[in-house]
Order: sequence, then C-alpha cells, then structure tokens
Amino acid sequence: MSLVERVEGLRDTVLDDTYKGIPLGATVPLGEIGRRGWNAARGDLALPVTTLHGPRVEANLRGMAEYCARHGADLAPHGKTTMAPQLFARQLEHGARALTAATPTQVALMRRFGVPRIILANQLVEPAALRWVAGELAADPEFEFLCLVDDAAAVAAMDDVLAGTGLGVSLPVLLEVGLAGGRGGVRSEASAMAVAEAVRGARHLRLTGVETYEGLVASGGSAADLAEVDGFLAGVADIARLLADKGLYDTAEVIVTAGGSAYFDRVVAALGGAALGGAALGGLDATLVLRSGAYVTHDSGKYARLSPLDGRRATDEPLRLRDALTGWGAVLSRPQEDTAIVGIGKRDVPYDAGLPQPHTVYRADGSRHDISPVAETVKVMDQHTLLRLDPGTALRPGDIVAFGLSHPCTAFDKLKLLPVVDDDATVVDAVLTFF
Repeated sequence: MSLVERVEGLRDTVLDDTYKGIPLGATVPLGEIGRRGWNAARGDLALPVTTLHGPRVEANLRGMAEYCARHGADLAPHGKTTMAPQLFARQLEHGARALTAATPTQVALMRRFGVPRIILANQLVEPAALRWVAGELAADPEFEFLCLVDDAAAVAAMDDVLAGTGLGVSLPVLLEVGLAGGRGGVRSEASAMAVAEAVRGARHLRLTGVETYEGLVASGGSAADLAEVDGFLAGVADIARLLADKGLYDTAEVIVTAGGSAYFDRVVAALGGAALGGAALGGLDATLVLRSGAYVTHDSGKYARLSPLDGRRATDEPLRLRDALTGWGAVLSRPQEDTAIVGIGKRDVPYDAGLPQPHTVYRADGSRHDISPVAETVKVMDQHTLLRLDPGTALRPGDIVAFGLSHPCTAFDKLKLLPVVDDDATVVDAVLTFF
C-alpha cells in the first residue's frame, strides 16, 4: 500500500472531544470535519487550539520546492517537526527526495506509512533498532535508509550487529561533522579520517557522504553570526574533499547534507554545486540535500527573523515563507486594567524559542481588532497566558485571542490534531500527528 493510500485511510479516524479543538460533545470522522462549517474565530472550536492556515501551508510547500530546484539542491525535510503523515505525503508530492528522522521510533512511524527514503540524523547505536532497520532493508529492496557515524568504536559495534543478523545488508552511512561544544559529530580532520577508515574496514557499512547541522553555530542574523556559520561550513567542505582525496567514499553519488530552517542559504553557498562539484570531489557526483523542516508552517518568531525566505530575505528574492500557525484562546479574566488572562498555556503552544504573542482579538459581535501594538505576552503558565495591556485596551472575558507562535517543532508535539483553516478561519480539514 502506498503512502498516499495509507494517509487516505486516516480520513476514517473518528474524532471526538478527546482531541483538542473538537467541540465538546461532537463526534466526526476526519474526512468530514471540513463539512461542519466550524470557524475558529467565531468560537466554534473548543479552546485552546492551534490551527494551520491551509493556503499558506500549500504556498510554503511550493516555495521551498522552487527554492531547492533553483539552487540544484534536493530536500529531505525533518519529519520530526510535524510527525504528520498527511504533511509527509504533501512534502513528497512537492518533490522532497526523502524525509529525515531523529529517532528510530520516528523511522518506524515513517515506514508504517510507506515513506520510501529516510535519513536518520543520528548514529544508530541501539542493537534492536539496528536489527529492525536491517530487516526492513532486507524485506524491501526499494527502501533507502541512511544514518550517521562519528565514532570508530560505534562503527565496529554497528558492523557486528549487522553481521549477526545474517541478512547480508550493507548499510550506507554519512560521516557527521560536529561543532566543538555542540552535539554529535567529529571535531577535526584527524577524527574524520579515523571514523571514515573504520567504515572502510567494516563488512556491512559503506561511506556515502557527509552530514552536519549548522544551526548550533549561531543564533542570530548579524554579519558576525553569518560569518561564523560560513566558517564552520567551510570546514565541513574541507572534510568532504579530504575524504574524496583519500578514496574513502564507497558510492557513485556523494551525499552532502545540512540545512536547518535558519541558514539554508549559507549551506547552498558553501556546500552546493559550485563549492563541491565533481572536480572538487575527485570526479565523483555530489548531491546537496537540505533538511529544513520548519518551512512547512514557518512561524512568526525565530524563523520569521532568521529565514533567508523571510527576515533575512534578499531584496531580489521573489519567494517568501508565510506563517501558517495560529494559537487560539479565550480571555478568562481581566483582573487588572493592564492585565488579561487567556486560557492557553505551555501545554498548548510553544514557548521555548519565544513566547506566543497576541495579534488579533475576535468578539462575539463578529468584529476583529489588531491588538499587537497594545498587548504583549509576559508570562506563560501551564494553562494560562498573562498579557500586559495598554490600560485602555478593550479586551474582556469571552473574547477570543489569536496568537503568533515561535518554533514549529514544539507546536506540533503538543497536539494530536490541528484543524486546517482557510482565510476566514473556517475549518476545511485537519491534520493528525503521531508523537
């Protein structure tokens, strides 16, 4: 059964008010949710809830596909951002080469829905998970899987587990290049060579490329931040060339992969065809694979500031990502003239990369008002958000407040269901998540 068929099967899922947002007492199959006429701004959904803006999601999918095509890069977006098979299918339909996972459990979920190509952006060190992957590869010759290596001893242990399966599987791996003080990855050319040599000596692993994540290098968009990112990526390119010079790749196509959602333009410049073309890698074909995941919904915080298709967008760049996430909560109390309490909190919306910020209030009379100049989130608690207001702000209990959110990864993981809305906030569909 194909990914599309399995995703279509989700439309029979029966939704009730155990899913955030479904009106109290309601029961509806996923495939019929868009026929109910529910409207988030009108208060038809049980609050709090987070919605996706359908037209913006579609525009973001198209925009990132166009960006990659223009720069000769492939895309293997991080599925951990959404863990939503319906969105996986849309990403692949828009030309994504593969999906990226962060854990073996995420790999298993992707396989359950028939994803044909997966990159695990970590070392695969758990023997049981390694045996499971070997079984998947042996059972399905069309399945393509890559994981990372950064330690010679781990390479030997992985090789022993694979040998013990008796399946004869040859596992392609990418050398991870890391940042001092960061997460995984080799820290020097010497350690890169040692790990690559260990892979060459293994019976069931072969080196097919290089991987890194530049998002830990900097946290801003200043010239100094970008210079740090560029310097780090130049070192990654040096290692990629070194491995080619030493004949350590065992593949016809070298994969070079990086690219979070903030600096993928710097990745294109440092690791794309102009930098790592065939001549630079000893005549080997090289493919740059970006792994940006947040582009699907973008946001109104961290990535709005840092994305090369938004806050750092060049004046001649025609593409632009749009924020497609909205948190909705009802005003519960106006205990002080300069304070309002809204019923939405840490269990509902992200707060790790910037607090949710109010931008629009919807009233029972159907009116809507921009409150972004006069209201600010100052504290988020488990189920409450405290707004600081200009004293004259007209905001009262029962009003519905829409919030811009920062960091999609920690928006999706709080929800089993995200209603999809149109430009008028009418629910037209919904997306299920599997965390």
